[in-house]
Amino acid sequence: MPTTSNPAIRNLLTLDGAVAPAAPGASRAAPAAADRPITLDDIVVKTVAVLGVLVVSAFLTAFLGLAFLALPAVVVGLGLGIYLAVRPRPSAALTLLYATAQGIVLGAATQFFDALQPGVGTRAVIGTGCLFAGMLAAYRTRAVRVSAKATRWAVGTVCGLVVLFLADLVASWGFGVDLGLREGGGLAIAVSAVAIAAASYFLLVEFEAANRFLQSGASHRWAWYVAFGLVMTLVWLYWEILRLLSYLRWW
Repeated sequence: MPTTSNPAIRNLLTLDGAVAPAAPGASRAAPAAADRPITLDDIVVKTVAVLGVLVVSAFLTAFLGLAFLALPAVVVGLGLGIYLAVRPRPSAALTLLYATAQGIVLGAATQFFDALQPGVGTRAVIGTGCLFAGMLAAYRTRAVRVSAKATRWAVGTVCGLVVLFLADLVASWGFGVDLGLREGGGLAIAVSAVAIAAASYFLLVEFEAANRFLQSGASHRWAWYVAFGLVMTLVWLYWEILRLLSYLRWW
């Protein structure tokens, strides 16, 4: 069964109360009474809490004009993302801090794009919610299955997108050359569409990873880590939808 390629839930490590899923028929030691196993309610409650912090942070950033905090928030969010990827841990404080930082970034970005095209932020939120609901329904009904082959293709796609964006950054800053990824042309729209498709697929991978946590007997504290991975993917999905909608105003 494939694990998530999102570094937030990439491995089910035997760390701090979490255990890797046992093979069928394998015995597992019962968790201590004081450290009960994770449940679906734990995951839902923690994910809603993290999303709530992100939304409040984004709203306050836009409402109070705190866009000047976006750059430090980018640094904090990136740092926390890398740290939690390298050293997985079920930390409520770090997860909520990550959500706060990402909320500031998304709030500032939404305010910027909304000034160019009023209502684009609302449409991006609706689009993200619809895709999330659709992918969850697809996962629950097994209409789309998470396979190792499809996941490898998705990971390869993401790696290609990262290389493309880095090349655009180097070409723009180093040589003053525009590769056409940020001006709303056909290439920019195609790249955003591919990124949205990849992010949507990774939602399936995150659902699968969350399900493996449920089956593994991991500590309930790891619900914060599952929430972190889900929110990380949702932030990526929202950002790509926002960019795509901003491009479409030129058409």
